[in-house]
Amino acid sequence: MEKILIVTTDWGHGSIAKSIREVTEKKYKTDLAVIGVEPFSKVSYELIYKYFPSLFKIVFWFSEIKILKKLFDSYVERSYKGKIRSVIKRSKPNIVMNTYFAFNSSLESFKDKFSFRFINVLADPLTFSRILISENTKNLVFDEYSLRKLKTFEPQADGQLVGWFTEKKFYEIGKKERSSVRKELGLSPNRFTLCITSGSEGTYHVLKIVKTFLSPRYDIQVLIMCGNNKQLLDTVHTLRSVSEKIGGPKIIAVAYTKEIHKYMRAADIVVGKAGPNTIFESVATLTPFFAISHVAGQEDGNLEIIKRYGVGFVEERIVAATKNIQEIIESPKRLAKFQRNLKILAKYCQTSEENLLKVLKP
Repeated sequence: MEKILIVTTDWGHGSIAKSIREVTEKKYKTDLAVIGVEPFSKVSYELIYKYFPSLFKIVFWFSEIKILKKLFDSYVERSYKGKIRSVIKRSKPNIVMNTYFAFNSSLESFKDKFSFRFINVLADPLTFSRILISENTKNLVFDEYSLRKLKTFEPQADGQLVGWFTEKKFYEIGKKERSSVRKELGLSPNRFTLCITSGSEGTYHVLKIVKTFLSPRYDIQVLIMCGNNKQLLDTVHTLRSVSEKIGGPKIIAVAYTKEIHKYMRAADIVVGKAGPNTIFESVATLTPFFAISHVAGQEDGNLEIIKRYGVGFVEERIVAATKNIQEIIESPKRLAKFQRNLKILAKYCQTSEENLLKVLKP
């Protein structure tokens, strides 16, 4: 039996890697190696991610310049090459799949020496830069538009359309009635429910719409997913106390959890930052998504996915977003129009399993 090594990080790339492992372990012996992000990159990215997502457009623009890719590759190899070598020597894989672009150059340099097939999984569906692409191996992309864009950047690059990898638990929970999932989570089964996501690290941008909910006029429940951001969690606990005093909505603060799929399915709509995994996880649970922010540059294409596939709303202007969400709360039937499109996109993404197994064949 051939052996597959999946290399990833503890960011959102890890969710993609876990989804891939669910597929590969059916037919291949599979190792999953999580390599921590280099400290400077981690701190700087999380600072922008949490507080200044619009500034990332500048960083993203630089990443598209071809000559800078060589400088970037040289920098990340110094940070990761030793760790990756150790993982490969320990695992002895026949195939290596990578979900974090910063590992590409090191894996490219090792694939002949250690005799493995290398497959690069692009962790951004529509908006990606030159540094995400591997010129010397197969690149797995989301859809036809992604494939065309890949060829625009690197005409010689080998691209393969596969869909998107999402853990099966999101599709499975999508088959359950929302009311029964709410009961399981200790929520009111019949009350209109919003799930406010903030990404795994908890971006503060989700707080810009909180005033929408702090009103006695709304008999709703609001689930605010805080990720690993303790300060955000504390802030939401304070908001809950305020809402209780004024007789407002029931606000539930949720720290990082492996049961996010249940909270998404429990909700009538998911609201938050337009991260790719969050969008596709919401789609898998057949829950419309309302994007109120995104990381500029890197996640521009995620907004396009919502619009193009018709699976939710996009409105980042605070006043307009607040008004739209209020209208949804007052007229939930507006959300019914998204169900057909959600099912179509979810079905397409589920073909990623079949598509990947074809790619893995010798």
